[in-house]
This record gives sequence, C-alpha cells and structure tokens, in this order.
Amino acid sequence: MRQMASIAAGAAVVLLSVSAALAQPEPEQPPPDGGGEKPPDTPQVPPKQITDKDLATAQQEDSRPWAKGVSVDRQRKALALFNEANGMLRDALFPRAAEKYREALTHWDHPAIHYNLALALVNLDQPVEMHAELEQALVHGPSPLGEDKYARAKDFKVLVEKQLATVEYTVTIPGAILLFDGKEVLTGPGTWSSRVRAGEHNVAARAEGYAPTQLNPKLLGGDVQRLELKLFTDKELTREKTRMPKFVPYSVLGAGVVAIGVGALLHTSAKSGLEDYDQAIADCAATDPSGGCSARTPAMLDMKSSAESKQNFAAVAYTVGGVAVATGVVLVILNRPQSYRIDPLKAELNAGTTVTPVLGPDMAGFAAVGRF
Repeated sequence: MRQMASIAAGAAVVLLSVSAALAQPEPEQPPPDGGGEKPPDTPQVPPKQITDKDLATAQQEDSRPWAKGVSVDRQRKALALFNEANGMLRDALFPRAAEKYREALTHWDHPAIHYNLALALVNLDQPVEMHAELEQALVHGPSPLGEDKYARAKDFKVLVEKQLATVEYTVTIPGAILLFDGKEVLTGPGTWSSRVRAGEHNVAARAEGYAPTQLNPKLLGGDVQRLELKLFTDKELTREKTRMPKFVPYSVLGAGVVAIGVGALLHTSAKSGLEDYDQAIADCAATDPSGGCSARTPAMLDMKSSAESKQNFAAVAYTVGGVAVATGVVLVILNRPQSYRIDPLKAELNAGTTVTPVLGPDMAGFAAVGRF
C-alpha cells in the first residue's frame, strides 16, 4: 500500500499534461484558481480541451501509429469520454473515471488513455490492472506521452511490479479446468500465465475421472513461479500398506509347517525304532530258557534310547510347529493389505515432476513441493 500511495502522489502532477500527449495541442495553461489546493494524491483535470484541429494533427499516421486507422469521429468520441473521465478524477470518482477511460479505449486505443486509466486504478488498489495499462501506455515509446511522462510511466511500472508476482501454470489433460483463486482461467491442455498480487493464492486443477490437485503458494513481489499441475486417477492415488513386510507372516507359517514335518519324520523314525527294539526283545525271549530276555545287549538298549529320544524330539517339533503355524495364520490375517489414498503432490514427487525452477529478483534455484 505504501508503494501504491507513492504512485498516487506522483500521478497528480503527471495528469496535468496528458492532454498534450494525446494529440499534441498547444501547451496547456495553468489550472484556474478558486478551487483551492488539491490533495497531493488526487489527479486533476487538464484545463484545456482538445479541438478538432488537434484531431486532424493526430491523423498523421506515419509519425503516429497509435492513430492509424482511427477516424476523426472515433477520436472525437474518445476524447469526449477522456475529458469526462478526467473531470471524474478531479472529483475523486475513481471507479466511474476508470469506466469512462475504458469506454474511451473502445473508440481509440491511445497510450495516453491507458496512462490515465492506470492513474485511476492507483486509487482503486488494482495493481495488476494498473500494470497492464502501464504496459499499453509504454508500447509506442515516448512519442505519444512525451519524454517526461514516459519516464514517469516506467517508474510507476517498476514500483507496481514490486507488488506483483508472475505465475505460469500448465495442465496437459484435455478438458482439465485450471482455477486460480476460485476463478476458471483455462481449459486444458494449455498454459496460463499472468501477473498476480503478491501473497497467498489458491491454485487448483480438476478433470472428469481425475482427483483434483490443489496448491496454496505464497508468492513474494517479483517472484516467478512455473508449475505443471499433474492430475491423477483414483487408481494412481490408491496405495496399499501392511503392518509388516508381507514375507514375515508366511515365513513364520512356513517355519511351523517345516517344524511339524520334522516332527512327523522323527515320530516315524521313533516308531520304527521302537518296533525294531520290540522285535529284538521277542527274538531274545525265544532263545532264553527263562521265557524272557534276561540278557539285553547294549545294541538293544541303544536302539530303545534312540527311539525314545526321537519320540521326545518329535513331540517338541509338533508343539513348536503347531504354535508357529497358528502364529503365522494370525499374522497373515493381521497383515492383510489396507488401501489408502496419497496426496497428489506426493505422487508428483514420487514421479519426480514437482522439482520446479524458481526465479526471483535476488535468487535462482529449484524447489520441490510436498506435504507431510
């Protein structure tokens, strides 16, 4: 606002000689007395009205391209509106003055009208629109404004640019709608660029069949931001997560099955060993006069001990395997995939597409956008 106030303070002085810039009439006379001293930030109406003679002079197309193809009638209408708007500026009727200047431009696209419109917009706090009008005022160089006013216009333009940032947003999906601060500015595919006020803004892109993408950039005066707003389908934004790596439950379950298998092998071997031991006892008893096996050999005892050990190990293996299988089943159930949606910005980061060049008056580099 301080910068806008400083522009307004200079605007009052410049407007006094804009009529001379429009059609280059004779030098203007001092403003009449009786009205008292005007506030320093209030533009004042030029006392001298432009005549038909001035219009004829303005028709020199070779030296004045801004008048080329503009009839005297259209010039006269534009100048009437121009002078009416100047009177409104004198009375601080800035919205009505801006409206009249715009109407005048429909008849004659003259740099001086753009210039005065920019002065009206100072008091309406419209820096974006003011910058656009100053650019149009400067398009033909100093000739239509005069050296002094041309220099002032350039100075005003530099001041207002400190309140603005430049943005350029691209959407590649056909039919995608780009919104800036809630206003539709582009239907894709395409790129929209503009100067905007410094500050926080809302940028969004949406398209049928795609999840919307939204950003809230905070822009400083002089910043330049260029981004491609990517859109993603629901499928692309859907991910699955588990409590643990998928192999863990199945590893536990598999280990339990292996343990039960080992237990079964040990049990079978123990059973076979005990059967061999029983057969050895029966053979011994058949030849023993006592009718029993009174003299058991060490081999027979080892056979029995080995079978019993295998039987014990089989029982342990069955127990461990059963517990492992039960645990594995529970883990499989608990570790079922759970679907969730990711942030579109994170999707862009994963795709490596949000690394964006950032250029400013005092810096240059890259920025990666993400949310946590």
